Amino acid sequence: MDMQTVNYLKYLSSHSADEEWGIVCTTVGFQDVQSHMPYPAQSHPRHYNFTTNGRVLDEFQLVYIIKGNGYFQSEASKGLLKVESGTIIMLFPGVRHSYYPNPESGWQEFWVGFKGEILDKVLAAFFTPKEPILKIGIRESLIELYDRIIGYSKMDTIGCQQVIGGIIFHILGRLYYEKNDITNRSNKKVEKINQAQILLRNNLSAPLSPADIADRLNMSYSSLRTQFKAVTGVSMSYYQQQFKLNLAKELLTTSTKNISEIAYETGFESISRFCCFFRKHMQITASEFRAKNSVIHKLTGTYHF
Repeated sequence: MDMQTVNYLKYLSSHSADEEWGIVCTTVGFQDVQSHMPYPAQSHPRHYNFTTNGRVLDEFQLVYIIKGNGYFQSEASKGLLKVESGTIIMLFPGVRHSYYPNPESGWQEFWVGFKGEILDKVLAAFFTPKEPILKIGIRESLIELYDRIIGYSKMDTIGCQQVIGGIIFHILGRLYYEKNDITNRSNKKVEKINQAQILLRNNLSAPLSPADIADRLNMSYSSLRTQFKAVTGVSMSYYQQQFKLNLAKELLTTSTKNISEIAYETGFESISRFCCFFRKHMQITASEFRAKNSVIHKLTGTYHF
């Protein structure tokens, strides 16, 4: 899923085997809240909605604001806190809280909810309800992790809860790293390159030129090209090619979309160009790759070519 798609929310079921794993995902989603839209969406279950006194959850949640701004408050933190783009809101079970976008700006948010016995000990050791706001900036790799959880939530088959649990622990590890990585958090150049990665990723069907991206980021083309290579180790064109390839591999192995749909979603004008691109980089056809690696096939015994 990229940020140009429609809103998505899912409340996941779990079984005893999932709970024995130590972590269970309860909900995941993405929402583009336009200015002056009601918040939260009415499609959420009643116990997830806010009252005039906020709400109390029986689970952890990580809410990632990637565009716009708003406000947050809880009984564990001091006063009304400003929430900006690039902020993670950490929600703890049993702590009354409330948050909402600025009506003028709206915001875009990812979220994932989870619970489990193992989490109480881990989160108590590394995070605190007294510091619920983590200003980590826009991290393309973090958005990719939310995307992967959404992808597995759509399947919702045996084993998906365990995979999602691993991704959630990955996110928590990243947050702990970002929380303590003062140099990167304060480095505006790194933040600009992260924004360039987002633009490259979200414009596959109508690619932006490096000059267009530089204009959007208020940078010169030469500075963007130099800094992008210095931060990521690769050129912008190579980065976009690798993203297309990784996205194609993920869709081939975790979705039921046919080759034509995957070609379009990865930004190719025709199936033939996509197939040539994939074979060139993987030394195997897309259909052969799916046959060998498809999670869908392993779980259901079916392919969708």
